[in-house]
Amino acid sequence: MKRREVIKGLGLSFGAMLLAPSAMSLLHSCTKETGPIWEPVFFSKNQVQFLNKITDIILPKTSDTPSATEVNVPQFIDKFANEVMEAEQQDILKQGFSNFCNKLLKSSEKEDLDDIQIEGIEPLLAEALKKTKEEDKMLWETYNESVKNESSISDEVANYVALSNIRGLCIFAYKSTEYIGEEVLVYRPVPGKQEGCIDLSETGGKAYSLN
Repeated sequence: MKRREVIKGLGLSFGAMLLAPSAMSLLHSCTKETGPIWEPVFFSKNQVQFLNKITDIILPKTSDTPSATEVNVPQFIDKFANEVMEAEQQDILKQGFSNFCNKLLKSSEKEDLDDIQIEGIEPLLAEALKKTKEEDKMLWETYNESVKNESSISDEVANYVALSNIRGLCIFAYKSTEYIGEEVLVYRPVPGKQEGCIDLSETGGKAYSLN
């Protein structure tokens, strides 16, 4: 199955907070940053180069769809983390992302993230995110309980939460870009009546665009 077909059927899996006007506003502002160089506001410049690679692993370029970086997904993640996330969410994202970077440097025996190619990142990223439903539930419950009690969070939990958030933001931002919204998904600029539950066969198996 081509990735274009997979994207058509993907549902929004990152949570209702992404539907907030602030999230959509950030997304549209990122479409203006089309140059090869942009200034991150949350991640360091070195981390952003690594973030670019991670997002392109999650959503790589194919024969009929652009990669995540080609539609400015990393810019959105950087701005979302800086402007929308709560302080404790920012701390966990920084902790988990830094832990993953350090773990990758150690396993690759490299001194700089720029020296690690995508092929060297994929196995460790897959390992970090591959969890059963039970494991996923347990990790998120542990995270939520730690936040509630304002207690410390283990590296394992922080790593999973951070990378899961990045994956969720990556998919959300990608599906919500103008190109994907109009060229890949079912796009209706002026929607008709609200139909909350319809058969996917009526849309050719495609999800509706959020634009």
